[in-house]
Amino acid sequence: MKEKTLILYGGKSVEHDISIITALQVQRALSGMDEFLPIYIDKSGNWWTAENLAEQSIYADFNRLAKKKYQVSFLLGKNILLKKKGGKFVEFANVSAVLNCCHGNVGEDGAVAGILKACDIPHTSASTLSASLCMNKGLFKDVLKANDIPTPEYIYFDKENIKTKKIKLPVVVKPCSLGSSIGVSKCTNFDELSKAIDLAFNFDNYVIVEKLVENLREFNCACLMYKDEFLLSNVTEVENDGKIFSFDDKYLSTTSKNKETASVLARKIKALTLKVYKLFSLSGIVRVDFLYDEKKDELYVNEINTIPGSLAFYLFKDFSLKDLVLAAVEQCKIDKIKDDKLIKTFESDAIEFFSKNAPTAKK
Repeated sequence: MKEKTLILYGGKSVEHDISIITALQVQRALSGMDEFLPIYIDKSGNWWTAENLAEQSIYADFNRLAKKKYQVSFLLGKNILLKKKGGKFVEFANVSAVLNCCHGNVGEDGAVAGILKACDIPHTSASTLSASLCMNKGLFKDVLKANDIPTPEYIYFDKENIKTKKIKLPVVVKPCSLGSSIGVSKCTNFDELSKAIDLAFNFDNYVIVEKLVENLREFNCACLMYKDEFLLSNVTEVENDGKIFSFDDKYLSTTSKNKETASVLARKIKALTLKVYKLFSLSGIVRVDFLYDEKKDELYVNEINTIPGSLAFYLFKDFSLKDLVLAAVEQCKIDKIKDDKLIKTFESDAIEFFSKNAPTAKK
């Protein structure tokens, strides 16, 4: 049976289309490397393999345009990918690793990591615990605050516990576990705040409200741990003209929004990126986003992307996307070898003791 490294992407997520773009970039970078097998998760959550997944045009009407497509699934407990053929699932490939390119829900929130752990398959993304913590902006900031890492003042709540009385304007309102600037609003009065909270609740059960950073400049930095070394990217500034980026600003604009920066501030940003990467025990390619109040000279960690768009390859000046992908895949296999050395089971007399001493259930 063939041994494959899967490129996993798509998913039941508002960032589904961005995930497809990331995967297309990866497939082009790895062109000719037959050991990589793309697996697409459609918007309904079904997993597929097909002959022409590298063709951008098929995603306009996947069911009609995908050639020789088969639904796939994992055999739980084994590193085996199954293919549905003739109405039943048959063994298709041994999975040596998974390159997780899923952004947002399911792929980035730890769910996929949990499935892969249950199948004993190494993967390039964060663990279930780390991924879920980082996905939830409120919990992420709670951990930052507990470790004296600066982040803008914030509160978060569900629909039953809305805390508008504690909010001082101006603020930014966001769904707690979303990315790509979807459902994000800037509010300068309470009418805007009310509408923004309603909007955010359309996307998530929890909403986070953050104090607006004035005199705003935004920066990004990425990190990858490879062979016990932490590879930090260049620091780039997002040219936002002091406004909050929308989805269209990020992905539907032909103008570059990033410029490289090198300064004392950049060194602080790199140091904080590394600190956050270590604090959350992250793995794979991760991007940390920063806010900077230029007038007050105050730097804040804003958010983290454990599976960033395009895998943040554009931030790494000295590495190509292919280099980064191959390094991430190799590292996840190294991590798996280390993890396999841990004791996972324990022999005991508990069952025998229970059978002899447990009270008999009455009928």
